[in-house]
Amino acid sequence: MISPLLLLLGLALAGGGFALGERHVAGLAVWLIVVALLVLGAAGRALLARPFYWATGLIGALALLSAFSSFWSGSIELSVTEADRLLVYLGVFLAAFLITQTGQRRERFGEGIAISLIAIALLALASRLLPDLLSVSQGAEAGARLTYPLGYWNGNGVAFGIATGLALWLSRRAAHPGLRWAAVASLPAIFLALYFTYSRGGLLAAAIACGCLIVLSHDRLWLLATLAIGALAAVPALLAAQGYNSLSENLDDAHISAQGHKVLAIVAAGSLLAAVLFAALGRLERRQGRLTDRAVAVSRNPRLLKGIALVAALLAIAAALAVGGRAWDRFTSPDLQPPSSSASHITNFSGSGRNEFWRVAVDSFEEEPVLGHGAGTFRFSWYRLRHNDEPNTDAHSLYLQAFSDLGVIGGLLVLALIATILWTGFCAWRGAKDPRRDLYAALLGACLAFAICSAIDWFWQIAVLGSVFFLAAGVLVAARCQQLSRLRASGNGHESRRRFGLSVAGLAVAWIAMLALVGPLLVDREIDASNSAVEAGNLASAVSHAENARKIEPWATTPYKQLGLLAEREGNYGLAVDRLDEAIEREEDNWLLYYLRARVNNLAGEKAAARADLAEAQRLNPEENCLDDGFEGCG
Repeated sequence: MISPLLLLLGLALAGGGFALGERHVAGLAVWLIVVALLVLGAAGRALLARPFYWATGLIGALALLSAFSSFWSGSIELSVTEADRLLVYLGVFLAAFLITQTGQRRERFGEGIAISLIAIALLALASRLLPDLLSVSQGAEAGARLTYPLGYWNGNGVAFGIATGLALWLSRRAAHPGLRWAAVASLPAIFLALYFTYSRGGLLAAAIACGCLIVLSHDRLWLLATLAIGALAAVPALLAAQGYNSLSENLDDAHISAQGHKVLAIVAAGSLLAAVLFAALGRLERRQGRLTDRAVAVSRNPRLLKGIALVAALLAIAAALAVGGRAWDRFTSPDLQPPSSSASHITNFSGSGRNEFWRVAVDSFEEEPVLGHGAGTFRFSWYRLRHNDEPNTDAHSLYLQAFSDLGVIGGLLVLALIATILWTGFCAWRGAKDPRRDLYAALLGACLAFAICSAIDWFWQIAVLGSVFFLAAGVLVAARCQQLSRLRASGNGHESRRRFGLSVAGLAVAWIAMLALVGPLLVDREIDASNSAVEAGNLASAVSHAENARKIEPWATTPYKQLGLLAEREGNYGLAVDRLDEAIEREEDNWLLYYLRARVNNLAGEKAAARADLAEAQRLNPEENCLDDGFEGCG
């Protein structure tokens, strides 16, 4: 339980792990745990089967392809960064797999994931309801939408949606009775936190996570009733929040604290109401009356369930036919103006520019369909192919970006990885016995929610969400390997183990992974130190830190760009041009580097060279308005 708590809460408090530094620190910690587990003999207790080999092989293959793509990507730094991201996720997966080799450990590990996400939701809600006690900074673009602690409202929404499904599982299957009551009491607060994100992706994640658990559970009637209790208890707080404009719109005025305190009292009363209704539900279940038994039997009737599924499918098709055309027109509209009110974000069909992001990804894939443009280089395709002036670095779709960056090979590897994890989770659920079937259903729901939501946003880049997926995947793969091992044992009387091979291979991979993570982390620290020295007015120290970064990773672009900017600040234009030349050699499709060199050449009196660089920057980024203003337009 402790391991997922520390990892997920640590990443969440560090802004979700989107930044390289926090993600790599977490990755190093995870790999040290893997090393410790292997040294202490975890490999000898591990049961291995095809799901483990497939999952680790696919993650490793993606990491290798991302790293090798640096040979044709035009940016070794960006491609290596993407490979390192996969190494972090590989470490998370292996740690979860090695820890959860018994059924009891899997249950405690699942509780740890659930408690972590619930705690993140409660912390986020506290930042909105108690701004006087928990004051956090939010980006100006967030507006009313709740961005703390992950730094992105949709990221929060997906985390809270998955937390809803896991809290629902805890309410029935937690080992300690107190934890069950706490899970039920937390549901109104989670719903309110989800509301404050105004995230359609969050609602989708909640529907998938809860729906998967309810559909696959034998006790679906009681789970559905518990979910209804949590939703009902959240209604007063939701209505109150809508009535308080300062709170719902996150206005920095004198009213927000008082309104937050009032809503906090209402949600606390809602939690108490949920607990009372849950107690009544438990009493009803224990009485086992004739009506109760009949309702349970109906909820478990296969023919009825198939009929309900068919009706739901027909209703979905009818809804798609009725509003699909209008919804698609709104989704693909180039109008990116935000809705008039925060709550209308939820019902608004606007794609917020995703149609354009996805179009560029498809066009980029068509340019290099086999191997792609290289891991991490979608940003270059975006600036070159976009039809608007929106800044962006991601395709807002894991799958489309994989095809754009790594071609058909990388795209198929990503699809194979996700499909392998989901299929393994389904098989683990199908092969399990009560009460662990519900655990595997809840974890499968978490994985499915992440997989589907990653098709419409950049959640893959948010390490805390990726870690939830790979932690759950590690548990599901461990469960399935144990099931397959027992099936083999029933045939030949022996459970297969790989004591020494896994230890040796795991330690070797851990050593390579930690070396790969340390270099970029040190460079990131040196560049941060250089920027801090600039702010302090110490240019000599800033240059020293940038030179250290260059020595650590001579192939990286960022140190040379930093040295070029510092030389420009010092008035040494010749050295600045030389450093920017070296940066462009390492990232030849980056329009900003040409612009910076154009600016320096202009200051140095090299007008022809400046105009040529400015023209190249405009070719690589034709929609950038600041380039129209000349050598000082982009700041």
